Amino acid sequence: MGYRIRGKKPLLIATLTAIAFVSFVVLPAIALVPLAISVRRERLSRPPQTSVPVLVGMTYQTAQIKVRDANLKIRVLANRHDLQLEPGIIIAQTPQGGERVDCGTVIGVTLSADDRRR
Repeated sequence: MGYRIRGKKPLLIATLTAIAFVSFVVLPAIALVPLAISVRRERLSRPPQTSVPVLVGMTYQTAQIKVRDANLKIRVLANRHDLQLEPGIIIAQTPQGGERVDCGTVIGVTLSADDRRR
């Protein structure tokens, strides 16, 4: 009866197993709970994000609708007069289409305009 000498070894093994379980499983789990709560709060505090639609090649009016549907805003940054395009077509945008941005971000566009030299 190798483990039952003097009747105290099973109790010793059970006690050591319980201490090891508490030390290596329970205490680390308890220590990680505040970290998990902190990460969750930080994620919830971030503003919602959306994907920027591709606006290049659209008219300004069509782009306004797409931008509004994506919970974004639009602003004309420049007009280019030296291009052979129909006036009112978006020729550049920032941020680029496909980027992830916070809702409410302003999308800057450059529009084609009439050539002033004519």
